[in-house]
Amino acid sequence: MKTKWKQSLLLSAAVALVLAGCAANQAGEANGANQAAANRNTEKPAARQVLNWIIASELPTADSVKSYDTLSSSQIEIFAEGLYKIDGNNQTVPVLATGDPAISEDGLTYTIKLRDGLKWSNGDPLTAKDFVYAWRRLFDPDTAAQNASTYFNIKNAQAINEGKKPKEELGVEAVSDTELKITLEYPDTYFTASLSSVNLFPQNEAFVAAKGEAYGTNSDNTLGNGPFVLTDWDGTGLTWSYKKNENYWDKENVKLDQINIQVVKEIGTGINLYESGAVDVASLSGEYIAQYINDPEYLSVLTLTDSNLELGISSNKALQNENFRKAISLVINREELVNNVLIDGSRPLTGIVPKGIAVHPETGADFSDEAGTLVATDVEEGKKLWEQAKKELGTDKITLELIASDTDAAKKTSQYLQSQLKTNLPGVTIELSNVPTKVRFDKMMSYKFDLALGGWTGDFDPVSYLNLLYSTYEHNHAKYSDEAYDALITKIKTVDSTDPLARWQDMQEAQKYILGKAPIVPLYQGASNYLVKSKVKGIVTHNLGTPLEITRAYIEEGTAK
Repeated sequence: MKTKWKQSLLLSAAVALVLAGCAANQAGEANGANQAAANRNTEKPAARQVLNWIIASELPTADSVKSYDTLSSSQIEIFAEGLYKIDGNNQTVPVLATGDPAISEDGLTYTIKLRDGLKWSNGDPLTAKDFVYAWRRLFDPDTAAQNASTYFNIKNAQAINEGKKPKEELGVEAVSDTELKITLEYPDTYFTASLSSVNLFPQNEAFVAAKGEAYGTNSDNTLGNGPFVLTDWDGTGLTWSYKKNENYWDKENVKLDQINIQVVKEIGTGINLYESGAVDVASLSGEYIAQYINDPEYLSVLTLTDSNLELGISSNKALQNENFRKAISLVINREELVNNVLIDGSRPLTGIVPKGIAVHPETGADFSDEAGTLVATDVEEGKKLWEQAKKELGTDKITLELIASDTDAAKKTSQYLQSQLKTNLPGVTIELSNVPTKVRFDKMMSYKFDLALGGWTGDFDPVSYLNLLYSTYEHNHAKYSDEAYDALITKIKTVDSTDPLARWQDMQEAQKYILGKAPIVPLYQGASNYLVKSKVKGIVTHNLGTPLEITRAYIEEGTAK
């Protein structure tokens, strides 16, 4: 019964996302969601198979266990892979596993068979023990993996992460080289889907141990098992490459010989490179979308990424004032931000949980639609709360630093927020700090900042978004703590695990409750917009996970340069 409900929920989520994509851009949906099917009817690959690709920021880490951001995940997925992956229909399909898990009657034990003859890119055998090692390392407190708590439903994971139990007691066992057994703390409807997460990829113990703290910091200190091998990455540079992995189990279906990556932060620069033929993809935003929307090479994908204004509540006394936080949220016009500033297919966020992640187990209603508008614009009410906050704080002037990435979209958004807060809350001064993405990550993870423009892509469960305000969660950058909220989230993860209706109701209640305290300011749900050369075939689009999967792409014969 649980399996049927999970499949129905994920399929409905995929349908909802396709419909949302149609509403945002029918041309983009036609080029995007149907592209994979169309590619099957194209001509044969060209002799020279080199893809020139660009991304928006430097690579923070190549260590799958320590990965905590969507950019790192998107790159790690090129040179490594796990038991399962998300396909072009947003469904969970086996990769290193041979099929679906065998799940015990009580929903607590998963037994998974691995393919025979798996290898690492250096030729070492890849076995079930490599998953055991990686997962123990994930929860080892010495690793300081920032996403560890996401997987605390694995038996003893939390106790190990908190130093209360040895890592050998983790609920994962290599029954044989090709059989893995996983034991959970409580049943989890989304667990099979979560096994596609980068953090749960295997790792080669001998190699990682030999590299020590340097593992994942450059290409020489990184080892994978995926379609490609990471090369020419020095850890901080703006270019690197991937070369085809000859030891990959499915290498016959990998047509590209090489992928060249270049970091391009300015949208205009990327488009110029694209138009000149130097690269095969370009990101689009703002006025560029209107310019290229009817181009046959235009591609748009609605994502499940939230962009939020995060508040450094633990390090800034003024932000500990609830009325001030509410005032900030109320004076931001999200409609204006997405329609007049970003102009990129994004939609205003009306809560913490984005549209399309899940639907009601009985009615089919989208989670976001059912929740309604929980964050709205009301400038006059915001000004009233600001006046009240000034009295409570004993000051009428506050200066806050807003840290954001140095990408085009982040710059536009941060400048807009600066203007909105200055105009609508007289006495509030916002100083902007646009920095490389890794610097922003590090600052947020230090929990010492005023304001930060943060993005969050949860996994396959609405609670992965609600976790952002759970008191002990690593990515609760505000270090906000509310006992009632914690109790509700804990109930959702445990007591509600076998009752889909109660779980749904409690997730709705949790979102409404916490947004009433305004410890975070939801801004918009993002869309990814691209130009992709028509000669590039075989790209798979996702709403869940990385928007574009390029590992099975190829260059069509007669069009390669």
